[in-house]
Amino acid sequence: MVQPSPSDYLHAASTTDASTRWRLESEDLHVRNHDRRTEHDVRIAIRRDDEVCHRAEYHLLSDQSGSSVNLLAAGEYAVTATVDDAESETATVRVSDDPNETIVVEIINGAVRISEGVN
Repeated sequence: MVQPSPSDYLHAASTTDASTRWRLESEDLHVRNHDRRTEHDVRIAIRRDDEVCHRAEYHLLSDQSGSSVNLLAAGEYAVTATVDDAESETATVRVSDDPNETIVVEIINGAVRISEGVN
């Protein structure tokens, strides 16, 4: 038997209320600090065609997350995230109304990781 993926549940009307579905379909940027004992400052720059589309700064408490909705038009973006003015990463991420095409910035043990899609 094939098990459904976690994202399959996000699209299921019976398990997801209308406001949660709207947030998941509208969320362009999701930032999460997985560190349980450490706060972090995160700077994010999002570019498309060498033009800065969005800049943001977050102060995340331990195990805290944040998001921005309806921030960007659908397409590919170069995303740079810097944690505590030290650890930095840049990645290309696609954004659309599909929760699997959302910019995800995660801090894990002080390191930053950029990926595509909310899990």
